[in-house]
Amino acid sequence: MSSCGNELISIIVPVYNVEQYLKRCIDSIINQTYKNLEIILVDDGATDNSGKLCDELAKLDNRIKVYHKKNGGLSDARNYGVERATGDYIGFVDSDDYIDEEMYEKLYEAIKKEDVDVAECNFRFIYSNRIANYTEDNYYLILNRDEYTKEYVNMNKIFGAAWTKLIRSSLAKEIKFPKGKLFEDGFYSLELMKKARSFVIFDSPYYNYVMRENSITNSKFNEKNLDLIEIADDIYDYVVLTYPYLKKDVARRKMYSYFNTLDAIIVSPDYNNKVYYNNIKAYFHKNFLQLLINNKISINSPNTKNESPIVVENDSLEPICQPISTTSSFNPVAFTI
Repeated sequence: MSSCGNELISIIVPVYNVEQYLKRCIDSIINQTYKNLEIILVDDGATDNSGKLCDELAKLDNRIKVYHKKNGGLSDARNYGVERATGDYIGFVDSDDYIDEEMYEKLYEAIKKEDVDVAECNFRFIYSNRIANYTEDNYYLILNRDEYTKEYVNMNKIFGAAWTKLIRSSLAKEIKFPKGKLFEDGFYSLELMKKARSFVIFDSPYYNYVMRENSITNSKFNEKNLDLIEIADDIYDYVVLTYPYLKKDVARRKMYSYFNTLDAIIVSPDYNNKVYYNNIKAYFHKNFLQLLINNKISINSPNTKNESPIVVENDSLEPICQPISTTSSFNPVAFTI
């Protein structure tokens, strides 16, 4: 059943060099069953035909607004769009992904029914040869900030991405994505978790996250991957200070992030000569027993996304050839926490 809705939803789509994916993305937004949309395309200085394609798409639907700007990165493009959004609610879609036609209708219905600040759905990983839901759990949960933090820390239902959410505009406009960070959604989600009073989360996977080999978060290791450790430390510090009873849970999540950063470092050239490698190695020296009992990490299952052998360290932290994975069915190196 379609829904017109009285309130305007602004959808921010940052665009950079995605000409082969952009039309599919925008078509999926145009075809939403919730019709009262403001579709904001932010051309972040694309060097291919993406910017021109944005203008062409805008001619086909008067709900589309196009802005062209100098390249500033994903966070800058999202912030630029939020500043110009006029809707009552704000959502985000990455320009190489696409969404199911009911996504914003269902998020809007949930946010209104439960009178909360944020509604959040499940999502799918779209691989070249398969599709996998982030979680197969069945749930529909109305959560206050404390309850949401617990779910977020435990990672079973909440991924921490901006693009699974619908957020009250007044709240979304209070928070900035951090410029220059690779795992910007993690930093944003932490601030949202601090500010929002209530959430509804549910299991329907309406968002389709396309796994591209050359995407920013799926590329070879560079020092920006260390942003994952920075946000893991920030989350740990916040949770331990505010919710000390969650210390063990957030410590497992922190280790998960350190381990996945190590995963990425190991496959880079001369990894053992890097200062950051030695810092991470020291962390595992200190926490080796916790690593062994961490239920977020498995040393026996091959990673479903990265088929190459990865390194697990023994108590002397000398490499031993073992495939590693998390308990989830995706490569967490490629994602924000």
